[in-house]
Amino acid sequence: MKKATWARLTLGALICAILLLCALVVFVDPFQIYRLATRYVPPIDKTTQVYANAGIVRQYDYDGVIVGTSVTENFRPSQLDSLFGGRHIKLSTSAGTAYNHALLMNLAFRTHEVTHVVYGLDVYSFIAKLDQTGSDVPMYLYDDSLLNDVQYWLNRSVLGSFLPRCLRTWGQRQDDSIRDSMYCWAGQDEYGYAMLYSALFAQPESVLPADSHTEIARQNLAAHLIPYIEEHPQTQFDIFFPPYSAAEWSNMASRGTLEAMLTLRGVCYDALSAYDNVTIYDFAAREDWVLTIENYKDTLHYGQWINDAIAEAIARGDGAVTDRAQLDAATDTLRRWAGELLAAGDWIY
Repeated sequence: MKKATWARLTLGALICAILLLCALVVFVDPFQIYRLATRYVPPIDKTTQVYANAGIVRQYDYDGVIVGTSVTENFRPSQLDSLFGGRHIKLSTSAGTAYNHALLMNLAFRTHEVTHVVYGLDVYSFIAKLDQTGSDVPMYLYDDSLLNDVQYWLNRSVLGSFLPRCLRTWGQRQDDSIRDSMYCWAGQDEYGYAMLYSALFAQPESVLPADSHTEIARQNLAAHLIPYIEEHPQTQFDIFFPPYSAAEWSNMASRGTLEAMLTLRGVCYDALSAYDNVTIYDFAAREDWVLTIENYKDTLHYGQWINDAIAEAIARGDGAVTDRAQLDAATDTLRRWAGELLAAGDWIY
């Protein structure tokens, strides 16, 4: 065989193999980018979150969304359906920034009629750079272009890991319980004194000025949250400050960041409270939750029973902030608890 003929045949075989792999990924579609999975169980877990979310937000049936970091992963959309009506899904991103949340809301509003948003306002999410995400996000799955989807079709992890996972469950069908179970870590950890492994009670070596994060937080609000509130006045946004344990505020005090982070509560409230379609809830100083060590696996993360209670409280209107003075009083309580913990050098509640 002549070299030229051999080269043409080899090139043709290579192109055919590549096209076959692309066609197989498009047909199976492990992350539901093009259609809802009906013949296999999609690989939805903590390791695939930024990929799986792109398909979930596109293909699932919903008119309500839960947006936030890992402290929103234990919410049960079925419970929110019962409390608020409609149909909800989780759009959680572990360690997500405001930009992470905006990417998901943008795609949700582009593809669905969203009437209800439950948004966990994690102050840590609003001190990241405007274009910073909590982990690498496959942006090509979040736009409407097919041309760059080749990065999905020929993705090494998709071909080597996730496509085989789908094929192993071929013939099975995901049921509706996946809405509650996705990303949920309830029951997987020890609660109570295990929380203290991540707690700090030391006096800080230096202290950040109170306005250290103010400007970037305002920029994040203006770029990644307020536009969705303004563009969708018929959508109800229930935005809540999560109930970190009191030890998390002690951690901030130990790092010298307490006043800088407490300031953000007021910054966020001032930016969001004027909108008619926004209700702000503050659970940060909910004493029966945040001073009970058995509710936490670490200083930040609370058990699913707290997520359930948050949903019920929002449905009743409990914890709604009616003015800045109410928020500031809760902020003073958080400051006091942090000071008491640092003075004691240990958990005292």
